[in-house]
Amino acid sequence: MWNFIKKLFGRGQIGISCFGRTDTGLVRKKNEDNFCILAKRKFFVVADGMGGHKGGEVASRLAVESLVEIFSPETVLAISGNPEEIRHTMLNSFRRCNKTVMDQAEADEKLKGMGSTLIACLIDSNTAYVCHVGDVRCYLLSSAGMTRITKDHSVVAEQAETGAPENSPRVSRSVVTRAIGFPFVQEPDFNIIPLQRDDKILLCSDGLWSMVSDEDIEEIIRQAETAEDACDVLVSRANQAGGKDNITAVIVFC
Repeated sequence: MWNFIKKLFGRGQIGISCFGRTDTGLVRKKNEDNFCILAKRKFFVVADGMGGHKGGEVASRLAVESLVEIFSPETVLAISGNPEEIRHTMLNSFRRCNKTVMDQAEADEKLKGMGSTLIACLIDSNTAYVCHVGDVRCYLLSSAGMTRITKDHSVVAEQAETGAPENSPRVSRSVVTRAIGFPFVQEPDFNIIPLQRDDKILLCSDGLWSMVSDEDIEEIIRQAETAEDACDVLVSRANQAGGKDNITAVIVFC
């Protein structure tokens, strides 16, 4: 009974404030990014869609909706305090989400080939659990500095690991190697992040990090008084740099 009460009331958990913003940018005609903030569940999602016609927009929306449905209040409560169960649930949710998008693409010829990069973060007690596919990113800002938690699943990132520069002209930066909407050759990445009070988490699409340097991202977030202020300045800065893609930022202040 005591364990249930602790789960119910979140004893000892870090309090959070959060905000998210998405913007079409200055070049794209439509916004294929989607995001969701479920503050009471401490669950956050960013998806960056891709595909012709309305495919990208549909894929990212389906991806977000699928995760929101899976991570119901009852599920979040049930897995709270159990890191292995959280890992299992997050990985399984990405598999189910992937099937949902693939099934929809198969059922509608106009949506064939649609997909989405996807990142989800669940905060439980003093820990953040992050799962992702593609080149959406998670950053952690702490007193020690800013750390990029995620690794891009892209051809460019893989080239960089072999010694080629990330801006290599051999391939477009946008070519991803893992995404929702395509069979998983490799599992989504899963990261566990211990949190301290005053830490800050950023989830973002490549429309942000490709336009604003990590150094500027860190400075903007550290100077912001609120998560909303940070999101507003980040999106504005990405547009000032050219706004070549859709821009999405979700920020959590612990």
